[in-house]
Amino acid sequence: MRRRVVGTNLRRIRERLGMTLEDAARELSCHPAKISRIEAGRSGVRQLDLRVLLDLYGVTDPEERAGWLALARESREQRWWRVLENRLPQEFVDLAGLEDEITMCRGFQPGIVPGLFQTEEYAAAVIREGRTGVLNPVQQDKLHLRLERQKALARDRPAPLDVWMILGEAALRQQLGGEEVLRRQLSHLVEVARLPNVTVQVLPFTSSAVPSGPYPFLLYSFPSPIDLEVALLENFTGHTYLEAREDTEPLRAAFDHLRACALSPLDSEAMILRIRDEPAASRERSPHARAGQ
Repeated sequence: MRRRVVGTNLRRIRERLGMTLEDAARELSCHPAKISRIEAGRSGVRQLDLRVLLDLYGVTDPEERAGWLALARESREQRWWRVLENRLPQEFVDLAGLEDEITMCRGFQPGIVPGLFQTEEYAAAVIREGRTGVLNPVQQDKLHLRLERQKALARDRPAPLDVWMILGEAALRQQLGGEEVLRRQLSHLVEVARLPNVTVQVLPFTSSAVPSGPYPFLLYSFPSPIDLEVALLENFTGHTYLEAREDTEPLRAAFDHLRACALSPLDSEAMILRIRDEPAASRERSPHARAGQ
């Protein structure tokens, strides 16, 4: 992911300056294919080569250059999630790589509590997809990865991940794992939402139309000097990552609209606690609860 971030931003700077792959390759005395591989994130860039490219592109600010060089250097380091690369689908490893690098995550989850906020027992129920029994080895790896991802909320370096999540009311009512598992999950959700780097809002059933449709999405923002935002769309078969501005900007607008339609963080906490404390019979009789399933 760090290689992709470095490469994408080098390409953007080059194209903004009107330079070609051949122009950059000539400066490095290499074949244009090498520049293409660097920009696509298929290979890393040496510190010496990066300094030459930054000179060529007019990046002279010492702090900005230091950020580029650190990012390129760290792209060669082994990360905690690399041990799972051969045991899980690539999309799960990519997600861990993203969250290990970003500073901000914004998103909408209409149907379930997001993975960053899940308790272990709730996460296991989600991974089992409603089935009973113990987790198989692949499912256990998925659970381990999900719980490790949550450490980004309290990490020291970089700063703790800043998360702003909007949840549909159905996510608070779907009894994944059973009533008590959901009750404990809602209590945990309130605790997480009180962290200074986390904001949670609830979009109630009574709200107006959802501008993005009933589909979940996440927006990931990288720290300076990186000018990159990545959108993650989830579907039944997997994940889709989008990096082009024409793809991410509509989702950013959708998030802002959802944020305006949803309850305030304080009112959202009150609603979460109210649903948590409802008698089970009341939830089962609620037409909203049935609609959310």
